[in-house]
Amino acid sequence: MPTDVIAFPPVGAVGSMWTIAAPVQRSQSMITGRRYLSRWGRERRKAMVNVSALALDRSGAGFSEILIRYLDGGANLVRLSSYPINWHLDQARLEGVRSSESLEWSAQGVPLAWQADGQPLLWFNGSVISGVAAGNEIEVSGLPPNTLIARPADFVRAFGALGETEGPIAQIVTEARSDANGAAVLSLFEPLPAGAYARVNIGASESRVFEAQDIPQSPQPLGANWFYQWNFREVFADEVGGFSEVNPW
Repeated sequence: MPTDVIAFPPVGAVGSMWTIAAPVQRSQSMITGRRYLSRWGRERRKAMVNVSALALDRSGAGFSEILIRYLDGGANLVRLSSYPINWHLDQARLEGVRSSESLEWSAQGVPLAWQADGQPLLWFNGSVISGVAAGNEIEVSGLPPNTLIARPADFVRAFGALGETEGPIAQIVTEARSDANGAAVLSLFEPLPAGAYARVNIGASESRVFEAQDIPQSPQPLGANWFYQWNFREVFADEVGGFSEVNPW
């Protein structure tokens, strides 16, 4: 039976962490003193989200308490999207400059489809950047010239076609600056599938499933804000019989 995976409630974080835990086994020779290390188990994401009780017009505490109910003492899991690893204000300054998101049109609740010369016409908010991936690099174009457009640990997501909403994601190793023509080469920790991509988003969010390592308890003080600190450890689908996604919000 799949395990319920609850979407994290629509509250922002006043503090966050998104990192990796790579467990190793350690041993040491009693004769020579030589140390031996070997990887043990899977690499997992670890995350922390600190929620203000006064977030969302003072509903942060309520959303946190309802999430506690849905997690059922830890029997259920939660889906998180990563917050910026580098300074969030730098991320905000580049919003729309190095990424795009599709726009959907509607009239009185009815979706509107646009066409040009008999072909579907897609609309985007932001800058549509294209790229070509090879090895542990992706060359991107369509950026503003002579601009620092990526920092180490930023995520980049690539889409094979303009209309796609899902695509492979990788983490950037070092800073990248566009040249005078608005092109740049991103060095990646893990390779993207080789080939051309119609759309690339730099500064994307990674989505993973986690278990709460503890259930926060946060008493309300008199006349001041208070906080719920959530600590999470990644869980894989094959460890729990699969995922059943639930968004109650």
